[in-house]
Amino acid sequence: DEFIGHIQDNSPAARCGRLHIGDRILAVNGVDTSNMHHKDVVSLIKDSGFSVALTIGPPPDDNTSTYQKNS
Repeated sequence: DEFIGHIQDNSPAARCGRLHIGDRILAVNGVDTSNMHHKDVVSLIKDSGFSVALTIGPPPDDNTSTYQKNS
């Protein structure tokens, strides 16, 4: 799985306030990212334009269920 390792200050991700370092990126715009390389996941996000739907899971040590965040 891909993990959020950094959130740029004043970026849309930072402003939405719902993404956290360590969260797992499970899908980008409905595309499963579980078997993708990091650069490919980054490209999917960057190529999304002004709107992106991320399916986010908690960090591996968090036993809460998977949930979806849109920003």
